[in-house]
Amino acid sequence: MWPMPDDAAVATSWTNGLRATVHLLEKGSGEKVILKVYRPGFMGLMLREYVATRYVASRIPIVPKVLAFRPLKRELCLSYIHGQRVLEWVLERFGGRNTVLSDFQNFHGLDTNAQVAEAFSRFRDATSEDACRLKEAIRASYSSLHQIGMLHGSSDPRNIIYDGSRVFIIDFDHARPSLAPARIERRSLMRWYGIAT
Repeated sequence: MWPMPDDAAVATSWTNGLRATVHLLEKGSGEKVILKVYRPGFMGLMLREYVATRYVASRIPIVPKVLAFRPLKRELCLSYIHGQRVLEWVLERFGGRNTVLSDFQNFHGLDTNAQVAEAFSRFRDATSEDACRLKEAIRASYSSLHQIGMLHGSSDPRNIIYDGSRVFIIDFDHARPSLAPARIERRSLMRWYGIAT
């Protein structure tokens, strides 16, 4: 496995709910990696994310790779995915004029925020080429995840990164095997994106 970077500097940090602090590290060479440091009491979620991410990454190319895992230090190091979270992508294009994207970096009230709800309502109804391309990329990525029998369990727009052509799925701490992942995840995918796999 890839060693933890000794020459890395923290470029930015954010929280992943109450479970972990996430750091974007940049090595001296310019390479970026994600370091998740789990808080005490979340060992089970950390192990689930480690196992699920390794399993899925070995089968489909739309998830980050596990670079290092140090359970005694509660650290999980993942490859960096270039692109933009779908949350910011949609807010940038379909949010109101006064939308400040930095307000949503550590945002956990997606379900109840009127600004987010309105932006995603406009996105679901959008027929522009860019919006349709993103919807198809989301559908394709979730379809490939479901075809290997995995349920993401958290398909909200914070956990999807879009690079302009492909969608990458991140944060597998709620993932689990399923006999019917497309059926279970359908409601969430329809609610956010207006798509089903």
